[in-house]
Amino acid sequence: MQRFKKILVYVGTNDPLAAIKRAFEIATENKATVTLMDVVKPLPTAIGILTDVATPEEMEKLLIADRVEKLKELADTYSRDSISVDVVVSCGDPAQEITKRVIVGDYDLVIKTADGLSASGRLFGSIARSLLRICPCPVWTLKPQVHGEFDQVLAAIDIDAEDDEHRKLNKDILELAYSIAERDHAQLHVVSVWDLWMEQSLRRRAGDAEVDAALASRQAKVRKDLDAVLQVPFADTSQIKVHLHRGKASETILAVAEKVEADLIVMGTVCRSGVAGFLIGNTAENLLSDVTCSVLAIKPDGFESPVQVNADDPSARPQMLPII
Repeated sequence: MQRFKKILVYVGTNDPLAAIKRAFEIATENKATVTLMDVVKPLPTAIGILTDVATPEEMEKLLIADRVEKLKELADTYSRDSISVDVVVSCGDPAQEITKRVIVGDYDLVIKTADGLSASGRLFGSIARSLLRICPCPVWTLKPQVHGEFDQVLAAIDIDAEDDEHRKLNKDILELAYSIAERDHAQLHVVSVWDLWMEQSLRRRAGDAEVDAALASRQAKVRKDLDAVLQVPFADTSQIKVHLHRGKASETILAVAEKVEADLIVMGTVCRSGVAGFLIGNTAENLLSDVTCSVLAIKPDGFESPVQVNADDPSARPQMLPII
């Protein structure tokens, strides 16, 4: 957890306290800074005809000032003498504004609380999903009313990764999951899923015996590759439970998470070139549709956000007030 030095907490959720509490715990241990951020939606222009007291722009400024005061109260409640805390309020789309702030402020972690189970049964709403697509730094979405330590941490890695970028992503996932499990005295699980692409077509073309041999060879290689990844400090099998399965990635990872009663999944969200791998809209998207625990999602080094921030963009200069 020592990698996090600038933490941004989005408080515009129904229950932001779990995210705030976790952020200050990490900041205390890492001597990191914390920013509490909220985003207000632009007021519709038509609202100007409803009052003679203030213009929509003036009302927007009043709303932002009110949010700033509330954030200052939250900061005062959780602040520590050794932690630098500030608050920032922007106006616009929450995921876009958070991402702009991350880029401008060079933050290395965003923490937010999920909004809770929706009518469709989903825990992760549109803001979390958008952040997983566009935010360049790790995004930690906590299940509402999660307080205290995690008990079961599940690291989902793509053992099929062959390029250096995604091997590094696997390492980052393992290191983060390992450090969280150590910190919270949790059981660490590692899950990886493999399969033989176009197996049925291959069976029709090459026959069962040849495909069965290919499957055995493939499984042995995957096992060897996984053993190579789980070296020091991950080599202590008494502390790590390994789940290596063949099947569809999203379904299998979800099944393992449910079986071990994981309360945190650490995973990647961007795939490499080719068929297999983690891809928002595929494996990660499918997981987020059904997962009911907290998720810490990270991207490969060098990920470039599609969000661009211009020098004259007002979002690059949101209202930020130092608290300590």
